Amino acid sequence: MLISKSGGFTDDHRRLQGAWLFLLSLAVFFVSCVILYAIYVVLRLRGDGSQVQPFDVPFGFIFTTIALIATSICMHLAIESVRRERRTDLLRYLVLSCILSVVFFAIQAASMLGMVTQFNKASSPNGSLYGLTFFLALLHAVHVIGGIVALALVLIRTIQGRYDHERYFPIHFCALYWHFLDFVWLCMLASFAIAAFMSKA
Repeated sequence: MLISKSGGFTDDHRRLQGAWLFLLSLAVFFVSCVILYAIYVVLRLRGDGSQVQPFDVPFGFIFTTIALIATSICMHLAIESVRRERRTDLLRYLVLSCILSVVFFAIQAASMLGMVTQFNKASSPNGSLYGLTFFLALLHAVHVIGGIVALALVLIRTIQGRYDHERYFPIHFCALYWHFLDFVWLCMLASFAIAAFMSKA
């Protein structure tokens, strides 16, 4: 029930509103970053006519995308499990989410190191798209770290038996956050792919 006897919203409903506001503010931030990235790419490729180093999206990004989508799916299944009081399934999906998120971060770190190598091969920083691409991937990775910490806390509290079908907002918020990271990453990856195509056109 959303409305309490005092006429106000329940705590979970207020928290959900706060969660959506938080995610909306992050969405505005990331959308702004992607727009600025697009402007940067266009200006760099069609600017003073100087040659730009061909840009390749790291191959590892394919595997990180798969890991991120799988994490998001596991978090959705975790929500369904807690709603049905399936504690074993809930723990299984949370543990799997933690593993997948760490896998994402490890592969992402290796891919980004490869980007640094490619950036260093450019004759000048202005002749490469790797610098800003690396920065955007790093911004996303920092938010992934926050998601991993949240996942770990939720897992610990689940093991302690703090959640049931009536009280599971932290799991719900964690799932929303990972869905958000998934969506943002797909948008970023699409912009990186378009930039790679344009750099070779």
